[in-house]
Parts: sequence; C-alpha cells; structure tokens
Amino acid sequence: MSEHQFSVDLGGMISILSDHLYSSPDVFLRELLQNAADAIGMRKRSDKTFKDPEINVTADGKSIVFRDNGTGLTEEEVHKFVSVIGKSSKRGSGSFIGRFGIGLLSCFIVTDEIVLRSRSVKAPDCAVEWHGFADGRYSIRQIPPDMPIGSSISFSPSEGKESFFEAELCEERLRYFGLPLPYPIYVSADGITKTRANVLYIGEEGGRNERRFVLDTGKRIFGADTEFLDYIPLDSPSGLFSGAAYILPFTVSAAGSPKRHRIYLKSMLLTEDGTGLLPEWAFFVRCFINTDKLRPTASREGFYQDELLDKARQEIAECISGYLELLSVKDPTLLQRIGRLHGTALRSIACENEQLLRTFLPYFMFETSFGSVSGETLTDSRKDIFYISDIEVFRQLKPIFAEADRLLVNTAYVHEKDLLLFAERLGIMKVQQLSDNVLSDTLGECPNEEDFDGLVKIFDSALKKFDCRAVMRSFKPEQLSAIYSRSADADIKRDIQHSKENGDAVFGSMLGVFEEEYKDVTASLYLNCRSELIQRLSSVSDRVKLTTFAKILYVQALISGGYPVHAKEMNIMNENLIKLIEWGI
Repeated sequence: MSEHQFSVDLGGMISILSDHLYSSPDVFLRELLQNAADAIGMRKRSDKTFKDPEINVTADGKSIVFRDNGTGLTEEEVHKFVSVIGKSSKRGSGSFIGRFGIGLLSCFIVTDEIVLRSRSVKAPDCAVEWHGFADGRYSIRQIPPDMPIGSSISFSPSEGKESFFEAELCEERLRYFGLPLPYPIYVSADGITKTRANVLYIGEEGGRNERRFVLDTGKRIFGADTEFLDYIPLDSPSGLFSGAAYILPFTVSAAGSPKRHRIYLKSMLLTEDGTGLLPEWAFFVRCFINTDKLRPTASREGFYQDELLDKARQEIAECISGYLELLSVKDPTLLQRIGRLHGTALRSIACENEQLLRTFLPYFMFETSFGSVSGETLTDSRKDIFYISDIEVFRQLKPIFAEADRLLVNTAYVHEKDLLLFAERLGIMKVQQLSDNVLSDTLGECPNEEDFDGLVKIFDSALKKFDCRAVMRSFKPEQLSAIYSRSADADIKRDIQHSKENGDAVFGSMLGVFEEEYKDVTASLYLNCRSELIQRLSSVSDRVKLTTFAKILYVQALISGGYPVHAKEMNIMNENLIKLIEWGI
C-alpha cells in the first residue's frame, strides 16, 4: 500500500472563504486584528514587564500595513503556523482563539500578494520575512532585526478591491470589530497623523456618575442619536459573559431583525445576531456582551449550539427579568414607561411568559367600559371582569356597562384576550366572557313600540343623510337614551364619504365607484324607550325641535360609543345646541 499526501488548491480555498465562510470581504480586517490581539496577549502573559501594547494600521487607498508589538514569530513558527494552512499556535490553549494561517489567508480575498515581516521576543536578534502569493507560492528569508518586536503585514488591493484600502473605511470597520479591545488601535492615512479607532470613552472615568458613564458607552457602541431609557447590567453568575442591555427609547417590532446587538468573543466582534444567545422576548434592548467561554462557529460569526449556550441564554434572561422586577420597586415610573412604549410587542411574549406577564401586567393598558385603565387597576378591581372580542358589540355595550358601573374589557385587539386568560390561569384575576347573544339580550323589544312610531319616523328622516336609521328598543340603564351601532361595511362607507369630502375631484370620482357598492348599508341609532328623555320627546309634536334633538343624540351616541367624530358632526352638535339655547330649552 502506498501513501499519498493531499494537495490544497489555495485559489479554491480563497473562493470558499470569500463565498461561503465569511459574510463580507472586509472580514480580513477582523482576522488581522484577531491575530494582532492574540500576539499582544501572548506577549503580556509571557513578559510581565511589557507595557504600552498597540496596533497600528496605515491605509492610503493603495496599500495596507498592519503592525502590532505582540510576541512576534520566529522563522520556525512562520514555517509551522503561516505556511501550513490550518495549523495554529493557539491550539490546545483556552487563552486564544486565533488561527494565524487562516487569518492571514483571509487577506487573499482582497489581495494577490502578502508580505509578513516579524521579529520574535524569543529571538530578538533575528527577523524573518514571508512573501506569499494567491497562487500558493511563498518564500521565506532572514532580514536585519531593525524592526520593533512584533509583526508587520503589508499588501496591496487586487482589482476591484481598492475601496477596502481607504483609511476611513478601515477605521470604521476596526472600530466595529474591536471596540472593546483593551489595546489601542491606531489608523493613519499617511503613517504620521493617527486616529484611535477603538476609543469607547471620551475623557477619564474618574468622578463620573456610573450610570451616565455606561449610558454614554452604549451611545458610542451603537451610534445612537437618542438617549437609551436605561441599561441593565449583564453579569453572569457563572462567569460566562459580561456586558449591558440598553433599553430602547422607541417602539420596535418583536419580529424585527435580530441583527442589532454587539456580541464579542474575547473582546473581538463575533456577531450582531442575538438569535440563540438572547431570549426571544428581549427585543426591546440592544445588548453589548463579551464572553470568553462560549464556542464560536467555524466562520467566527456565531456560537455553537450547546449546553453552555443554553446556560448563557438562561442567565441573560434572568439578568433582564430580575432588573425589571427590581425596577417595579425602585422606579415604577420608568417601568411604566417601558411597558407603554413597548407594550404591543411585550404583550405578544407575555401571553406565554409568566415572569414577563407578572412584571408588566400592572403597566399594560386596556380599553374598558370605564375608559383606558391599567392592568393594575384590573387586578385590584373588586368588580366582576367581563370581556368581549367583538369591537362593534363592545362599543354598543360600553355606555350600558359604564352607566351600570360594570367592568367590560375590549379584547378585540391582538393578545388582549390571551393576556386575560393567561392571568386567570395564574390566579392573578378572574374573568368572564360575555355570550354571543349578549347584545340581543341587552337590547330588548320595546313593549309599547307603537307609542313611539311618530318619533322614530321623524328621527329616521333627520338621520337619513348620515346613513343612519332610528330603532326603538328597551335596555338598562334608563339614563342611557341612545346607542349608536354600525357594521364593518358601514365603517367603510363612512370612510369613503369622508375621503370624498376631503379629496380632489378626480379622487372623489374614483371613490364614488366604490361607494356605490355600499349604497344600501346603514347604521342604527337605538333609542331607549325606558329613558325619560325619549318618553318626553315622544310627546313633542314640533318636528323642527325633534329633528334638532335627533342630531344631538346622534353625535352624543357616536362620542359615547368611542367612534371617530369628524368636524362635520361636531359642527352639527354645536349648531343644534345653539338652537336649544335660542329656544330657551
């Protein structure tokens, strides 16, 4: 049996790196930065007297020179770790994540030729130069040891890659990839004037308020133009991670992109995607997290799904929920603001998450027969809590329940019903769903309907231009004179009419075509034959005055039912109230 050795097509490997492993060509900057950080870390551990570590990058659009004053490489190490792809000087050590050869290879995504010069702290009397090409050729030679301890990597752009060699882009990407690195990263376009790319904080920390300090840090990390509401310390009890979760000052969708965080592995950006590491309900925060324990995937753009990742996710969830529970005692006003700002999205998760429900339910707002009330009011109420999921029926019942001092919750909106039922299952409150025929049971037949025929006829005539008809019914409480009700089709017809009145002639003509489809649709104004007002109006013979009362009751019923009232209706109300004053009524 004969033995053979694999040969590697370097061009094919570069294509794999570019098209499949890495998401963007500029990742070569991350790989070089990682190698430099590893080299500096290795020197600091081996030489306790080593001070002033730094990384310097010169980019002038025509070339990039990447320098570090880390441990450097000997000629033997260059042969072993640079020229043999996949071999790593860090293998077997938990202190490093770099793979020098693969990291250097990533530069071939944007160049055809690389020159590495290095002087090792182990052999300071020697220096070595490695000259590699994209076709797989390379050479190694000794050079005079007149360079500082560390490594220098230089290369020029291949065709079409020139934009990655501009100083401005390099500075922005190096800041993005290595913002929390404890070593300064300097970028220069001319090798003289330098800008530090990874300054997290402006000025000294001493004497600054800690909360203000951390919030300012968040603004620099995320480039936020507005102030975060607050930050949540993320401190792993088991040492898996550290960082902060910044609470957003604006509403976001729970189903939005998960790529909005800054998650670092050993102070180097790994990913913006919080999927897998963050709980699904943590959409209202932007997280800055650094870990040195979780395992990266091959592309170093995510984490392996394993028990450690599950544990980290659980600990992050406990950090965030624990903070919110503490906030309910320390600063309930802020918690209320968070709940209202992110209420819709939080509701979607709280329907199934007990911890989140108990924390935020007191601050969720619900539409009820008593207006908009908080979840705390619901749970503290000694009244029976009824709910109904038909918004039209709710509008009709709202004034009836309000007059009767009964609590009715509108659960027509998404998640409202699920929240109430989940709260009931947890023993937080007791709720009762109204039956489907509650409206017909509430609006009974008028026993002496014929006594009101004349009134109904005049009201019908007065309300005709509003596409509304008058109907006599009997319901409680007696103080409620009228209830307005309309179907979904009637809503559409009303919106079309309003748009026609406020639009131009061409648009109005188009809407007229749609309006024709709803020409026979009408709303209803239910008059209460138990009401003293309705009874007294039935004995009035003055048609003009009855027409006036019809219009006033119509607008009043719109308002009490929570329907939108346009300027036209308000003018009608005002005009007819003035008539009553003029008549001395």
